Amino acid sequence: MATEKNAENDSGADLARAIAAALDLCQVGRADRAEQIARRILSQTPGHAEALLLRGAVASAQGRPGEAVALFAQVTARSPEAVSARVDLGCALLALGRLDAAAGAFREAVALWPDFAVAHCNLASALNRQGAHEAALESASCAAALQPEMVEAHLNRAAALSNLHRFEEAEAAFRSVLTLRPDLADPLSDLGQLLIELKRYDEAVACHRQAAAMAPDNPAILTRLTGALAYVGDPQESEQVSRHAVAVAPNAASGWSGLGHILRALGRFDEARAAFEQALALDRQLPDAYAGLAIIGHDVGIDEAFAQLGALLQRADCPDETRIDADFALGMLLDNAGRYDEAFAYFNEANVLARRRLADAHALYNHAEMRRRVDTLIATCTPELFAAVAGEGNPSELPVFIVGMPRSGTSLVEQIAASHSRVFGAGELGAIAEITDMLQAHAQQSGEEVVPGLAGRLAEEYIAHLRRLGGDAARVIDKMPDNILSLGLIGVLFPNARIIFCRRDLRDVCLSCFQQKFDQTIAYATDLIECAARGLEIERLAEHWRQVLPQPTLTIDYEKLVADLEGESRRLIAFLGLDWEPGCLEFYKTERPVRTASGWQVRQPLFTHSVGRWRRYERHLQPLLEVLAQAPSRSRSA
Repeated sequence: MATEKNAENDSGADLARAIAAALDLCQVGRADRAEQIARRILSQTPGHAEALLLRGAVASAQGRPGEAVALFAQVTARSPEAVSARVDLGCALLALGRLDAAAGAFREAVALWPDFAVAHCNLASALNRQGAHEAALESASCAAALQPEMVEAHLNRAAALSNLHRFEEAEAAFRSVLTLRPDLADPLSDLGQLLIELKRYDEAVACHRQAAAMAPDNPAILTRLTGALAYVGDPQESEQVSRHAVAVAPNAASGWSGLGHILRALGRFDEARAAFEQALALDRQLPDAYAGLAIIGHDVGIDEAFAQLGALLQRADCPDETRIDADFALGMLLDNAGRYDEAFAYFNEANVLARRRLADAHALYNHAEMRRRVDTLIATCTPELFAAVAGEGNPSELPVFIVGMPRSGTSLVEQIAASHSRVFGAGELGAIAEITDMLQAHAQQSGEEVVPGLAGRLAEEYIAHLRRLGGDAARVIDKMPDNILSLGLIGVLFPNARIIFCRRDLRDVCLSCFQQKFDQTIAYATDLIECAARGLEIERLAEHWRQVLPQPTLTIDYEKLVADLEGESRRLIAFLGLDWEPGCLEFYKTERPVRTASGWQVRQPLFTHSVGRWRRYERHLQPLLEVLAQAPSRSRSA
């Protein structure tokens, strides 16, 4: 109190003491009194730099960034070499969303003091928000080199690397953060999200669980945990955690939308609709909630959606990821309303933005690489190869693999099969990809093409995992479409597994992929031509597998399934080696989690209007049709 009294009584002769007193007041949470001192100093000495900086700092701390910008700008105008003032100005501009101006202020600070780690770090933050992730990585790396213990620098590095799809390096950056600050929940949760991208789902869940234990009332972390639990097939706990998230933060729209998607996956569509509507009651501009309602076929009110999402898209500070979400949501709503030309424009804009992000991350689809991969598989996975390893794999008949292109009917086939009392549908598991990566890593380390004993152990672990998921089921389905690229390995490890190929008119497949916002971006799905080219390669590979695999295989054509549900379903169940059960024809009544966008369709009686959907968009599909003109006749059939 004596310090405050002395400062107030000071006639202005000792400005340094007054500023020091004001700073002490800020430290003890008395920002209002500190600002009064700063104002008195400025009334006596207009333009006093330290007083202006102090007032700016108080304004920033109290949520008045516009006022802070004006105050900091006075200092930088009067003192062109004031480095810290430029950093403070940049931070206030960041708070206002003025990213270009903020980055400019930080660059000026770096130019004046090249070894100022904080300036490099803040520049990285601004560049990340601008989407300039390569430049952000350079600035963050510089900050980390200058000040290795700076947590924010490693966080900015991790964010840049994640957005550049350099996931392994991003993981190392996050772990650097957690080495410095193991008590931080948010970076631990960020690491969990990264591990989902790496398809290490069990590790991701563990990270999110630990983060949620550290911050049990953080709705964002809880919502991330619900998503991770869905990947490992635990919908009950996912719902439980999601409901806790909305309980601790009932006004967080994203939490309600997340709960809606969990309920949608569980097939409880009335409850899902209510959750999405609650989300929109809290935030009329939340694209995710509009998309959720569109997926379950609910009539949102297209005029209201246009007004709200259109206003969102008009905002200059709207991030690309939000724009993509809004464009996909409007596209789905317009498609539901039968306004196909308008819908295509929004789907196209969403994919243009998504491709721009992929290009920045150097993660666009490489068709030449895909073709080489298929050529290699065809050349190396021969009948002779499988004959040479006959009898070496795990003999279990438990696993069933459903493969093909996304949106080719894989979810419907799984739902029909999983409606049988002796079949468990596990959804899209990432285990085969993990086994492949592990075998390749061990082979590179050991120099041996096959690591003795490892493949067998991994196969046993996979079967044990299926048994934990499926209980006493006779068959457990792994419905990861891209397992088609691993059928050579599957042929060796699981010679008694059953393999089901799903086929659908590639015109419908490609259009459906183009219109779908996948949980994890699929690069080829953002371009109709690339999607068609990949689809042709998948069909070429599928034909090879049908000829050479030692396992029994079955091909289900979506169009035939829709035209003859009972006949094709009986063929499917017979292929699984099981007796027929009429309940398979009422697959839409089966209660089980379905995470994919087909979760609503597979819980409706079979309809035919998905066959030939491409005709509604034919005027926009000429490039796609030209590529498919090279396809075998089945792919071009109506």
